[in-house]
Amino acid sequence: MRINILFMSIIVLYPPAAESFIYDDLEPFRGRIIEKINIVRRNVFDSEMQNDPPFYYRWANSLHIITRENVVRRELLFGIGDSLDIQQVIETERNLRAAGFIGEIDIGVIPASDSGIELIVTTTDLWTTKVEIYLDVAGGNYTTGLAFTEANLLGLGKYIQALGQIGNDQDGYAAYYIDNRLLGSRLALSFAHVNFTYSRGISLSLARPQYSLAVPFGAGMALEATEERPRLFSGGEEFFRYHQEKRIIIAGATYTFGRNQRLSINGAYNLDKTDYAVELQGHPLNSMIPPDETISYPTVGVSIASIKYDIARFVDAAGNPEDLSLGGALKFTFGRSDVPFGADYIANYQAASARFLLCPRNGVYVGGSDKVIWWSRSGQAERIRHQSELSFYYKPAAMHLLAIHGLADFAWRQKPTYQVILGGGNGLRGYSYHELAGNRLALGNIEYRFYTPITILTVRLGAAAFFDIGNVWRRSQDIDPGELKSGVGLGLRFGLTKSSTARVVSLDFAKALSKDEFFIGFGTASPFNLKNFDLND
Repeated sequence: MRINILFMSIIVLYPPAAESFIYDDLEPFRGRIIEKINIVRRNVFDSEMQNDPPFYYRWANSLHIITRENVVRRELLFGIGDSLDIQQVIETERNLRAAGFIGEIDIGVIPASDSGIELIVTTTDLWTTKVEIYLDVAGGNYTTGLAFTEANLLGLGKYIQALGQIGNDQDGYAAYYIDNRLLGSRLALSFAHVNFTYSRGISLSLARPQYSLAVPFGAGMALEATEERPRLFSGGEEFFRYHQEKRIIIAGATYTFGRNQRLSINGAYNLDKTDYAVELQGHPLNSMIPPDETISYPTVGVSIASIKYDIARFVDAAGNPEDLSLGGALKFTFGRSDVPFGADYIANYQAASARFLLCPRNGVYVGGSDKVIWWSRSGQAERIRHQSELSFYYKPAAMHLLAIHGLADFAWRQKPTYQVILGGGNGLRGYSYHELAGNRLALGNIEYRFYTPITILTVRLGAAAFFDIGNVWRRSQDIDPGELKSGVGLGLRFGLTKSSTARVVSLDFAKALSKDEFFIGFGTASPFNLKNFDLND
C-alpha cells in the first residue's frame, strides 16, 4: 500500500528548529533541592483591580470561585525534597494551562538556604462560566443554539456543559462532564449524552494518561452506544436516510521508552458492532443499506517521535499563551478481526500516520499530517481512507497572521452509504453545511487575521479576510479541478483573553463565488488550527 509519509520520517529524526525555552531565573538553580513550594492564586481580573477599577471587575471577581490550592498543587510534577528539573517546570506549566481554567502561570525561585530553594507558583484564573449563542445561516437553512459551560466547577477543576439547539433541519440537546482528576487520582473520566433529531447516545471513557514525557505508561478504555439516522446528501438536499445502532468498546495501553526522543509500544482491543434498519419504507435506495456487522480485533502498534515544547501567542488565540509540541511522529498499527474474537467481518487492519509541526524561524510555523487506514482480505484492500493536511502560518507582525491551509480526505471501496460533508460549518464558507457530499474531499483556505490593541472589557478586537476553495466528489465522478467551489469573505474576531471555554469568537460574512448565496457564521469553531498537529495525541 503506497502512502505519502516517507518525507515526514526525515522530520521525526531531524531535531525541530525553534526558540528554546529561556528560564534565566531558574537556570542557576538547576539541580538544587526544593525546600518549600508556595502557591499564589490570582483571580480572573486581579490585573485590572488597580486605581479604583470599575465595579464590574470587582463584581465578576466576587462571582468567580477561584481555583482551590490543592487543585493547583496536585498538578505539580515536582515536590519538596526533589532536585530542580527545568523540564518538569515546563511540563507543569503546560499541564496547568491544558486544564483549561488557568491562563498565565509563573514559576519563580528564591534561595531558601545554602543548598536549597523555594519555588513560587503563581497562577491566574480564567473566566470559566460561559453562556454561548451560536448561529449558522446559509442557503435557506439555519441552526441556532444556546450552550452553558462551566470549566472549573466550584474551583475543583471539573467541566460541565449543557446545550440545546433548534433549526429547520435538526433540534436537540447534549450534556457533557469531564473530570481529569477523578477522586484526586490520575484517572480522567469523561461522560457525554446527546439527543438530537438524527443522533442520540451516550459515551463514557476512563483513562490514566501519560501526563508527562517522563511517565512511560498510559492506559484507557471507552464505551459508546449510539442510535443514528445517517443522511445522504446531494446538492445540499437529503436524498436518502436509514437507521443505524452502534456499540463500541475500546481498551488499550501504551509504554514509552525515552523522553523527548521517544519509542512507544501500544496494544488495544476494539469492538465495533453495527446494526442497520430501514428508515424510509419502500424507498428504492434501501438496497444500499449494509448488512449488520461486528468488527472485533486486537491491535499492536509502534510509534517514534521527537518532541520539543514551545509557546506561541497570537497564532490561533488572541494573545493567550498557546502550547505547541514541535517535532514529528510516525506511527504504525496492525490488527486482525476474526471469528475467535466474536467478529463476522474477517479482515486484517492496517494504519500508518505521520505528523509534524516545525518552527523554522521566529514567527513561522509549518504543520503537516498524513494518515491512511485500510482493511484487507483475500489480498484485496478495502475501506481505504487517506487524509492529508498541511498548514503554513506566517506572522508579519506580533498580532498579525497569514494562514494557508490545505486538506485532502479521499476514500475508496467504502460502504455504499459512506460520505464526507463540506460546507460553511467546516471550511468552505459561503455554502451551507450539507452543500457538498461525496467520498473524496479537497479543501484550501487562505486567511489573514489580525488583532488590534483595542480591548473592551478584556475582549480584544480583531478582523479577518479569507478565501476558501474546495469540493467533494462521489465515487462515480472524476476529480475535476474546474469544479472547485470558492468563496470569499470578511469577519470580525473577538479575542476573549480571560475566557477558558472559548478563546476566539468569530463573526464571518462570506459570499459564494459560484452562485448568488451568502453565509453568516457566528461561533467559536475554527476550520483549521495548529492543534491538529499536536504530537501528544
